[in-house]
Amino acid sequence: MTQHSSGLRIRLTRQDMHDATKAARARQQMNRASGVANQKRAGNSAMDVELLGMKAEIAVAKALNCDFSPFHLGIDDGADMWLGGYSIDVKASFHPNGQLLFKSREAFRADCAILAIATDQDDVINIIGGCTKNRFIGEAENVDLGRGPCWVMQQQNLSPIETVWRHLTQERHK
Repeated sequence: MTQHSSGLRIRLTRQDMHDATKAARARQQMNRASGVANQKRAGNSAMDVELLGMKAEIAVAKALNCDFSPFHLGIDDGADMWLGGYSIDVKASFHPNGQLLFKSREAFRADCAILAIATDQDDVINIIGGCTKNRFIGEAENVDLGRGPCWVMQQQNLSPIETVWRHLTQERHK
C-alpha cells in the first residue's frame, strides 16, 4: 500500500490478480445468462469492465480489511462488501479523472460508496475516497455525460479513504 495525496494505491498480488480474472469471467457469464445489461463503455470490452470492478473490490477489501471473497457471486444488489454492519458499494473507473457515478439517487443503496481508479500498472488500483449515501444524495450533481442524466460526485468532493475507514470503524463500535 502506498499513500498519495490523490488516493491510496493498492498493489494486488499474483493470487489477487488470478482471483479477479476468474471471478470476473464468472460474473460476466452469470450476467449474460441472466440477461443483465453490461456496463460496457467505448474502448473497453465487457470483460475489461468486469475485471476492473473485481480488482477494485479486492483492493478496497484489502485497504479496509473487509471480509470479502470475489467468488461470492450474485446479481448486483447495490452492496459489494460489508464492514461490520455497514454496506459498501465499490465503483471503478478507467479514467484518472473518474467520478463517483450513479444512474439515479435511488441506485445508491449501500451505506457508503468508494471510488477506485485503474492505473497504468495492471496490478495497482488507486482508491480515491468515498462518501455516505446521505452525503451523496445531498451533494451529488445531476449531469449528462453523454449517455443520459446521472448523479456524480467529483473526486475532490469525496472524503479520503482514511476518513471513510475511520467513520465506518467509529459507527461499528458505537
